[in-house]
Amino acid sequence: MSIIKLIKLGLLFLGLSVLGLQAADTSLPGSAFTGLEALQPEMPSSDLSSYAGHSTLIVIFADSLDDADFTAQLNILRPHAEYLAAQNVVLLTDTSPSANGPLRQALRPRGFSLLLINSVGTLAQRRGTVTDSQRLIRQIDQMP
Repeated sequence: MSIIKLIKLGLLFLGLSVLGLQAADTSLPGSAFTGLEALQPEMPSSDLSSYAGHSTLIVIFADSLDDADFTAQLNILRPHAEYLAAQNVVLLTDTSPSANGPLRQALRPRGFSLLLINSVGTLAQRRGTVTDSQRLIRQIDQMP
């Protein structure tokens, strides 16, 4: 890798490292995240660079935990959680638009949004609609 690419990659992760991330709360009984534990990081990090080089991120934004698209997307991911975990995929969510955290400020989602960020920190996909599992898995399998 050339020195310029390394510098660009370093700057990307430096910029992303200030973003705050919220891992899904799987501690609540009956949580919407039941069955998705394999995709949850053991130690969630607000530093995206901690995922660099080894994890693909699925980031889902919604206006609340009760958002119909949010619930539908989690239901689509649930049967594939073990496969996605084996592919080093990590699920991060943000359902608090009123908090307007750094992740929302940087990525500016509107309502429901699904983002795929590859293991080198590049935004690979941004969708405002629920995405079927075959499409997601195909795109993840093609990522570096």
